[in-house]
Amino acid sequence: MRKHLLGLAVVVLTGLLSSCNMKPYDDAKPPVTVEGYRPIYLSHADLKNVFAAPAHTLKNAGKIYVQGHFVFVNEVNKGIHIINNQNPLFPQNIAFLNIPGNVDLAVKGTVLYADNGPDLLALDISNPTNATLLKRIANVFPNQMYPPQTGVSFECVDNAKGVVVGWEKVSLLNPKCRR
Repeated sequence: MRKHLLGLAVVVLTGLLSSCNMKPYDDAKPPVTVEGYRPIYLSHADLKNVFAAPAHTLKNAGKIYVQGHFVFVNEVNKGIHIINNQNPLFPQNIAFLNIPGNVDLAVKGTVLYADNGPDLLALDISNPTNATLLKRIANVFPNQMYPPQTGVSFECVDNAKGVVVGWEKVSLLNPKCRR
Protein backbone atom coordinates (compact mmCIF):
# COMPACT_ATOMS: atom_id res chain seq x y z
CA MET A 1 0.00 0.00 0.00
CA ARG A 2 2.91 2.30 0.87
CA LYS A 3 4.52 1.63 -2.50
CA HIS A 4 1.27 2.48 -4.18
CA LEU A 5 0.96 5.82 -2.33
CA LEU A 6 4.62 6.60 -3.00
CA GLY A 7 4.12 5.92 -6.71
CA LEU A 8 1.04 8.15 -6.78
CA ALA A 9 2.96 10.96 -5.05
CA VAL A 10 5.77 10.69 -7.63
CA VAL A 11 3.27 10.90 -10.50
CA VAL A 12 1.55 13.97 -8.95
CA LEU A 13 4.86 15.74 -8.23
CA THR A 14 6.16 15.00 -11.71
CA GLY A 15 2.98 16.47 -13.19
CA LEU A 16 3.25 19.59 -11.03
CA LEU A 17 6.94 20.13 -11.78
CA SER A 18 6.56 19.57 -15.51
CA SER A 19 3.67 22.05 -15.66
CA CYS A 20 6.06 24.80 -14.58
CA ASN A 21 7.74 24.58 -17.98
CA MET A 22 4.49 24.88 -19.91
CA LYS A 23 3.43 28.14 -21.56
CA PRO A 24 0.52 29.82 -19.77
CA TYR A 25 -2.83 29.52 -21.48
CA ASP A 26 -3.52 32.70 -23.44
CA ASP A 27 -7.12 33.18 -24.56
CA ALA A 28 -6.48 36.66 -25.99
CA LYS A 29 -7.15 36.68 -29.71
CA PRO A 30 -5.24 38.82 -32.18
CA PRO A 31 -7.04 42.03 -33.19
CA VAL A 32 -9.59 41.52 -35.95
CA THR A 33 -11.03 44.28 -38.14
CA VAL A 34 -14.50 43.66 -39.59
CA GLU A 35 -17.11 45.66 -41.46
CA GLY A 36 -19.90 46.64 -39.09
CA TYR A 37 -22.01 49.47 -37.79
CA ARG A 38 -21.27 52.30 -35.39
CA PRO A 39 -24.07 54.22 -33.67
CA ILE A 40 -24.57 57.89 -34.51
CA TYR A 41 -25.38 59.79 -31.34
CA LEU A 42 -27.21 63.02 -30.68
CA SER A 43 -27.02 64.72 -27.31
CA HIS A 44 -30.22 65.10 -25.33
CA ALA A 45 -29.92 68.90 -25.68
CA ASP A 46 -29.56 68.73 -29.49
CA LEU A 47 -32.46 66.30 -29.69
CA LYS A 48 -34.79 68.93 -28.27
CA ASN A 49 -33.88 71.38 -31.05
CA VAL A 50 -37.27 71.12 -32.80
CA PHE A 51 -38.40 74.00 -35.04
CA ALA A 52 -40.13 74.95 -38.28
CA ALA A 53 -37.71 75.85 -41.07
CA PRO A 54 -37.88 76.87 -44.73
CA ALA A 55 -38.39 74.11 -47.27
CA HIS A 56 -35.30 72.39 -48.64
CA THR A 57 -34.49 69.49 -50.93
CA LEU A 58 -35.48 66.02 -49.83
CA LYS A 59 -32.44 63.69 -49.65
CA ASN A 60 -33.34 60.52 -47.75
CA ALA A 61 -37.09 59.92 -47.85
CA GLY A 62 -38.77 57.77 -45.25
CA LYS A 63 -42.45 57.44 -44.51
CA ILE A 64 -45.16 59.42 -46.29
CA TYR A 65 -48.43 60.61 -44.77
CA VAL A 66 -51.29 62.38 -46.57
CA GLN A 67 -53.74 64.65 -44.75
CA GLY A 68 -56.11 66.82 -46.78
CA HIS A 69 -54.10 68.56 -49.47
CA PHE A 70 -50.84 68.21 -47.58
CA VAL A 71 -48.25 65.48 -47.96
CA PHE A 72 -45.83 64.93 -45.08
CA VAL A 73 -42.57 63.16 -46.01
CA ASN A 74 -40.13 62.01 -43.38
CA GLU A 75 -36.45 62.83 -43.96
CA VAL A 76 -34.96 59.89 -42.03
CA ASN A 77 -33.56 61.01 -38.65
CA LYS A 78 -33.80 64.70 -39.68
CA GLY A 79 -37.45 65.78 -39.71
CA ILE A 80 -40.52 66.18 -41.89
CA HIS A 81 -41.07 67.96 -45.22
CA ILE A 82 -44.48 69.55 -45.69
CA ILE A 83 -45.70 69.57 -49.29
CA ASN A 84 -48.79 71.44 -50.45
CA ASN A 85 -50.44 69.09 -52.93
CA GLN A 86 -53.55 71.18 -53.63
CA ASN A 87 -52.56 71.04 -57.30
CA PRO A 88 -51.14 67.52 -57.81
CA LEU A 89 -49.56 68.61 -61.10
CA PHE A 90 -47.45 71.19 -59.24
CA PRO A 91 -46.79 70.06 -55.63
CA GLN A 92 -45.00 72.71 -53.57
CA ASN A 93 -42.51 71.94 -50.84
CA ILE A 94 -43.54 74.67 -48.37
CA ALA A 95 -41.78 73.91 -45.08
CA PHE A 96 -39.54 71.58 -43.13
CA LEU A 97 -39.99 70.56 -39.51
CA ASN A 98 -36.56 69.99 -37.97
CA ILE A 99 -37.11 66.98 -35.70
CA PRO A 100 -33.81 65.16 -34.96
CA GLY A 101 -34.16 61.39 -34.69
CA ASN A 102 -37.53 61.36 -36.47
CA VAL A 103 -38.57 58.24 -38.40
CA ASP A 104 -42.33 58.06 -37.96
CA LEU A 105 -45.32 60.38 -38.06
CA ALA A 106 -49.11 60.57 -38.00
CA VAL A 107 -51.58 63.41 -38.36
CA LYS A 108 -55.04 63.90 -36.85
CA GLY A 109 -56.79 67.14 -37.66
CA THR A 110 -54.27 69.92 -37.17
CA VAL A 111 -51.97 67.96 -34.88
CA LEU A 112 -48.91 66.12 -36.19
CA TYR A 113 -47.50 63.39 -33.99
CA ALA A 114 -43.84 62.48 -34.46
CA ASP A 115 -41.08 60.61 -32.71
CA ASN A 116 -38.09 62.66 -31.64
CA GLY A 117 -35.60 59.97 -30.63
CA PRO A 118 -37.17 58.49 -27.49
CA ASP A 119 -39.76 61.27 -27.14
CA LEU A 120 -43.24 61.66 -28.65
CA LEU A 121 -44.13 65.13 -29.94
CA ALA A 122 -47.46 66.74 -30.73
CA LEU A 123 -47.15 69.76 -33.06
CA ASP A 124 -49.82 72.23 -34.12
CA ILE A 125 -49.74 72.36 -37.93
CA SER A 126 -52.78 74.63 -38.43
CA ASN A 127 -50.23 76.98 -40.04
CA PRO A 128 -47.84 74.42 -41.64
CA THR A 129 -45.11 76.98 -42.38
CA ASN A 130 -45.00 77.91 -38.70
CA ALA A 131 -45.72 74.68 -36.82
CA THR A 132 -45.44 74.89 -33.05
CA LEU A 133 -44.74 72.30 -30.38
CA LEU A 134 -47.82 71.56 -28.26
CA LYS A 135 -46.48 68.79 -26.06
CA ARG A 136 -43.50 66.50 -25.54
CA ILE A 137 -43.83 63.17 -23.77
CA ALA A 138 -40.37 62.00 -22.76
CA ASN A 139 -39.01 58.46 -23.11
CA VAL A 140 -41.97 56.86 -24.88
CA PHE A 141 -39.72 54.95 -27.30
CA PRO A 142 -36.64 52.88 -26.34
CA ASN A 143 -33.16 53.92 -27.51
CA GLN A 144 -32.00 51.99 -30.59
CA MET A 145 -29.71 49.36 -29.12
CA TYR A 146 -28.76 47.69 -32.41
CA PRO A 147 -28.77 48.45 -36.15
CA PRO A 148 -31.78 47.43 -38.26
CA GLN A 149 -29.66 44.92 -40.21
CA THR A 150 -29.31 41.35 -38.95
CA GLY A 151 -26.27 39.09 -39.07
CA VAL A 152 -23.91 42.05 -38.54
CA SER A 153 -21.30 43.16 -36.04
CA PHE A 154 -21.69 46.55 -34.39
CA GLU A 155 -20.25 48.83 -31.77
CA CYS A 156 -22.25 48.40 -28.58
CA VAL A 157 -24.44 51.37 -27.65
CA ASP A 158 -23.23 53.62 -24.82
CA ASN A 159 -26.28 55.51 -23.50
CA ALA A 160 -23.97 57.98 -21.76
CA LYS A 161 -23.04 59.33 -25.23
CA GLY A 162 -26.64 60.36 -26.00
CA VAL A 163 -29.49 59.01 -28.09
CA VAL A 164 -28.86 56.81 -31.13
CA VAL A 165 -30.33 58.47 -34.23
CA GLY A 166 -28.75 56.26 -36.88
CA TRP A 167 -26.00 53.84 -37.81
CA GLU A 168 -22.99 54.20 -40.11
CA LYS A 169 -21.13 51.35 -41.82
CA VAL A 170 -17.45 51.40 -40.79
CA SER A 171 -14.49 49.13 -40.09
CA LEU A 172 -14.57 48.01 -36.48
CA LEU A 173 -11.72 46.61 -34.39
CA ASN A 174 -12.86 43.63 -32.29
CA PRO A 175 -16.55 44.57 -32.02
CA LYS A 176 -18.20 43.10 -28.95
CA CYS A 177 -21.81 43.17 -30.21
CA ARG A 178 -23.47 41.16 -32.95
CA ARG A 179 -27.03 40.86 -34.17
